[in-house]
Amino acid sequence: MADVDPDTLLEWLQMGQGDERDMQLIALEQLCMLLLMSDNVDRCFETCPPRTFLPALCKIFLDESAPDNVLEVTARAITYYLDVSAECTRRIVGVDGAIKALCNRLVVVELNNRTSRDLAEQCVKVLELICTRESGAVFEAGGLNCVLSFIRDSVKLRDASC
Repeated sequence: MADVDPDTLLEWLQMGQGDERDMQLIALEQLCMLLLMSDNVDRCFETCPPRTFLPALCKIFLDESAPDNVLEVTARAITYYLDVSAECTRRIVGVDGAIKALCNRLVVVELNNRTSRDLAEQCVKVLELICTRESGAVFEAGGLNCVLSFIRDSVKLRDASC
């Protein structure tokens, strides 16, 4: 934790055009490692506070030009925050359009593309965790229909390949 500057990490998360995507992806991977490997949640949350980092992560989902590989790591980071504290849910719900953006990724998934499918599966995990505290927000964003459609399409693809 000591060798990561949270301000730099946050700055890199907020990049997102052209070559900056590489920096954004590095920051996302670093954040995931910090969250996953932290042995002290309180210290981790002091270094990378949810009140600052979750809105930045949600804004990545609001960027329609963000590629699937960046979004998949973003969804993973959000999942790690939610795994540590269900209180993080309200920070995600508080970002206007964030839940809808997660749901929309299930609608546009390319099931034959591994990265796209991984992203969709990670989005389902995020929506599931959000539902433990804010199921109404997921329902209002059309989450139920999006998840059910994703499941239906996944089963069709699986059955077609058998």
